[in-house]
Amino acid sequence: MNEAHSLSPGKKIILPKPDTYFYRLMHYRGKELPRSYKWLRRLNKIVVPLYRLRILPFFGIGWIILMITTIGRRTGKTRRNPLEFHKINGVIHIAAARGEKTDWVRNIRANPEKVRVQVGFRNFQPKVEIVEEISEKVKFIEWMIKTIPREAEMGFGWNSKEDNLDDTDLTPLAEFMTIVRLHKPS
Repeated sequence: MNEAHSLSPGKKIILPKPDTYFYRLMHYRGKELPRSYKWLRRLNKIVVPLYRLRILPFFGIGWIILMITTIGRRTGKTRRNPLEFHKINGVIHIAAARGEKTDWVRNIRANPEKVRVQVGFRNFQPKVEIVEEISEKVKFIEWMIKTIPREAEMGFGWNSKEDNLDDTDLTPLAEFMTIVRLHKPS
């Protein structure tokens, strides 16, 4: 990604804005991950067993969190990650905040045929599609802004009261973000 990104013609706002979760991940250069990311990794050690035991889905967590199981690209070990998902037109969409640096994305790229998903109480092997087109990623970000503006505000600084999509350049965010679509088998 080009650090000196120029605005598209007529655009005044670039997302993500400074001091947001996505901005910190995009501009992360050191060896230490941001504190919020470390906190999530520790939380996963609790969430994964509770989800697998079907305790969290019992409390309705399956509406927003799924469990994705991949095979490690280097180790060959089973890896499980609880991930927030969004269902758009019956297709599950997952956004990787760290883009292509995300381990579960790398594992999916290495072994797409070995991905398993648990959504609530249901398990299935999805057809995996990694969205490559920037225009498709921009559509997803626009969908997030329109549908769940609070999450867009926390993640990349969207202000629904002051910001306007017509004045916003979503390209830097779309270039960084990796979006995975999971299609249920027919």
